[in-house]
Amino acid sequence: MISIAKQLYGIFLKGNSMHKERVSAAAAKLLKTGEYLRLPDSSEGKYTNFVSQVLKEACLSFYYGNGKKALKLTDEFQHQIPVNSLILVAAVAKGVLSGFCNSGTDKVPDLTADMCRADFNILQKSINKLMDIPERRVELEEMLREWAEEGMIGELHNDSDSAADSEDINIII
Repeated sequence: MISIAKQLYGIFLKGNSMHKERVSAAAAKLLKTGEYLRLPDSSEGKYTNFVSQVLKEACLSFYYGNGKKALKLTDEFQHQIPVNSLILVAAVAKGVLSGFCNSGTDKVPDLTADMCRADFNILQKSINKLMDIPERRVELEEMLREWAEEGMIGELHNDSDSAADSEDINIII
């Protein structure tokens, strides 16, 4: 999550010079405005929250990565990323940004289970409000299906050259 956040939130300067105040301010702005959850300039009313590229890349990397315990092997993740799984990634993103904000650096933040649980609960309330709006619910579920499909297709492309006889390929097909 740290490397994805560093790359896609763009709050760290390229090169060797790091300005702690700038990093802290940029991370604080993302947290305060909720911009860490959505695309810049939104997306024409579709997928207004919980759609940042960071969340997408983190979900794809974590749930559809090459690890033997990747959740892509379960039926549920083959068709759609569960909403609570998105919330978990968002809570970790918030924790990482809070670490950037507090330290002004990209060092590994101190993410406790209590902090993540508290952030998860707050984000879950927000997403529950979103899910109460039928058109937003459909949009979010459609987006999570698209992400899962992308993760599964990416898996087929990544494994097809190197491991054609892999059990993972058989499970996916």
